[in-house]
Amino acid sequence: MKTRMFPIGRTVVAATMFAALLLAAGPLQAARILVIGDSWGVAAAPALQVALLDNGSLNSVASIAVGGETAENLNTPAWFADIATALEENDDATLVHLSIGGNDFLGTWNSLFSSDEEDQLIAEIIANTTAIVDHILAQRPGIRIFWSSYDFPRPLPSGTPEQVNLASQRFSAQAQALADEKGSALTYGNFNGLTQVVYGFDGVQETIYDPPVAIPPGDPSLPDPKYPGPAAAYFDQIHLTPKAYLVLAERQYDEFYAGALGESLFQINAGLNDAWYNPLTDGQGFFITVFPDLGKVSLAWFTYDTELPAEDAQANLGDPGHRWLTALGDYVDDHAVLDVYNTYGGLFDTSQAVTTDAYGSIVLEFSDCNAGTVEYDIPSIGAKGKIEIERVASDNIALCEALK
Repeated sequence: MKTRMFPIGRTVVAATMFAALLLAAGPLQAARILVIGDSWGVAAAPALQVALLDNGSLNSVASIAVGGETAENLNTPAWFADIATALEENDDATLVHLSIGGNDFLGTWNSLFSSDEEDQLIAEIIANTTAIVDHILAQRPGIRIFWSSYDFPRPLPSGTPEQVNLASQRFSAQAQALADEKGSALTYGNFNGLTQVVYGFDGVQETIYDPPVAIPPGDPSLPDPKYPGPAAAYFDQIHLTPKAYLVLAERQYDEFYAGALGESLFQINAGLNDAWYNPLTDGQGFFITVFPDLGKVSLAWFTYDTELPAEDAQANLGDPGHRWLTALGDYVDDHAVLDVYNTYGGLFDTSQAVTTDAYGSIVLEFSDCNAGTVEYDIPSIGAKGKIEIERVASDNIALCEALK
């Protein structure tokens, strides 16, 4: 496995300090996190490494983040080739840390934008980011992506802190909507105002926007969009200090990486092969089969239509409302990303030709040998949701515990 690192301009000082810390930390395991993005991504890589070490993890971080990059720049064949190469070279990476969008936003937005112009800019950034996320997932199905936001900027490219911060909050809302659409494949971390909460303000007015009185860290009125980030948290006019990047990395670790990289992270195995259901919806459920040699999971979902059939509806075999779906996909660690299919047109015990259509997607995730979730997205019926599942019988739990 190879690791590629592209250090860059304005964050070299911070990266150098972090590198010194890493050299003293001892050997690491193969990279589990691949950082992709801009100058905040460059700072994220060493900061995350320190946060992992501070929390007792020996997982390591690789990076192809480069200063000044935009989502528009990354959504190009050249960068897509670099991303594919980095994923191939870091074949142990199971997580991607994505830092992108800030340069697109602050490099273009200004306080004279109309609502429509602001919406158009945000939509363009989301579209480019969507293409990047889809490319990563196409190269490595099942990998999980953590898209981290930025903090309130200092100074301002245009307008007042309140105008910039409210616009960035609108951007974060659309970023979260994209994460919701992608399910567990993409998680968005919103850290707008983090340094306000951590550092407060010292009462010294370094700009006209700083509060003239001291506001302590953790004040319940913070973060306040009227203010920029506190001066103490910034290395230059755009980037955080090494200490503040570590604060950010610790929060990222607490909110996402602790669970995603925990030493007790469950491993899908053939001991999960069984019948599963949710006791609250008894009478429907799932057959799940794990194929370790193929790295795939197969799922059969026995359920019902979204509405009861007409009272006079009849079926020669079974209930007119019965429905069954199948799904297949790759798994990594504790989760699998499955494509859902609907098969129809057949007849009982005959060679009648059938039709199979793609129907949606499922993210299957297990926390232990007797608990999991089925997160489904079926566009044809506009249905999204998450089902908590457990085994119908406990016979195979011991086998699962032995294999995990």
